[in-house]
Amino acid sequence: RPPRPCRACSSAMSKTPGGGEEEGQYHEVEYKGEKLRVKDGELLRSSLLRASLSPHNSLAQTINCRGLGTCGTCAVSIQGRVSPAEWTAMERARLNFPPYSNDNNSLLRLACQVRVQGDLKVTKFDKFWGQGKEETRDKKFTAPLGELEYILD
Repeated sequence: RPPRPCRACSSAMSKTPGGGEEEGQYHEVEYKGEKLRVKDGELLRSSLLRASLSPHNSLAQTINCRGLGTCGTCAVSIQGRVSPAEWTAMERARLNFPPYSNDNNSLLRLACQVRVQGDLKVTKFDKFWGQGKEETRDKKFTAPLGELEYILD
């Protein structure tokens, strides 16, 4: 059973559609076989961590930049609408640098740099930075720093 989000987080994200409707618009995000209900404009990385799903692989779940966009370990492929629509300056700097500097890097976004603006299908690939070819299927994840992982969002 995944950990229960705090009251502030509960109002920002609900895993099950229906029930009482909160203010604001919500979108469905599909990730690793899970469907999340995410508030419009929320950072993708934060919404995944709140749902006990990590945008990072293996050791990168502990060793990452905590959403600053400098490490690149939260690189994912996204189908759907996010903002900004184009790479941020951080994404441009990180995703044009090894191990991403190849033809497929244009398909990637950093989960810590994009905000959910519509329904999404998000795919995470294997290897430390998610620069591999196969989608990963990790177990449920608990953020090492708890609420501090995304408190500044």
